[in-house]
Amino acid sequence: MSPDEIDRVLANFRTWLEALPDPAEPRPMAPPAVDLGALAAQFTALRHDVNLQTKATRAVLDQSGEALKQLAARPASADPESHLQPTRKLLVDLADALSLSHAQISKSVAAGDDFAEIEWPAPPEGPKGGFWKRLLGAAPDTESLRWADDMQANAEIISTEHDRLHAILAGLADGYALSLRRIERAFPHFDLEPIECDGEAFDPELMEVVEVIGDSDSPSGTVVTVVRAGYRVNGRVFRFAQVAVAR
Repeated sequence: MSPDEIDRVLANFRTWLEALPDPAEPRPMAPPAVDLGALAAQFTALRHDVNLQTKATRAVLDQSGEALKQLAARPASADPESHLQPTRKLLVDLADALSLSHAQISKSVAAGDDFAEIEWPAPPEGPKGGFWKRLLGAAPDTESLRWADDMQANAEIISTEHDRLHAILAGLADGYALSLRRIERAFPHFDLEPIECDGEAFDPELMEVVEVIGDSDSPSGTVVTVVRAGYRVNGRVFRFAQVAVAR
């Protein structure tokens, strides 16, 4: 056979091989579903929490400042306790509001940390083809490459948004904790003493039960959680502590 005839036969044979179906060839895998809408909704909810907590804190501080001005403008009374009681109540209410806000923001920070642990799925494996396709040259899997590029871009956007919101929430939580410590440092000046409850045996003289927990490892009658702090003034109960105790 002449060289031209040999080339023609080989070309026909290659065309015939390319037309053959490959029974071992896997079907292209659909990219795994990533619910980016749900992630965006969670970030929106976190941002909404930040705005609400900031507004609540501003309102509490404004009310406190106005109350302190009114107390300062009152004339001195012969009975010191008559003007100390409103101030004590104000301090206790401020401590409650700051403690609750700090707890809620801490939960938001913990929820935001879950986003940092997201494991992005690997791009799907495209068709590998048979021996002859690999030998004769197969087209690159452009679908998998495009999917990987899109996932990387989305992951970078979400990671940047997460870091920004996390910094805002963490700073807000630190601000609440600092304000709460400042309020607590003023308690001794008004003879306010927090009632120690956590881990203690329930004392009906100092505490009120608002919840009974049955699956706790603590002994029966032990305070598991302090729902609302209690206080004493000069050894007398100013406000009962509300607690949850083990069954």
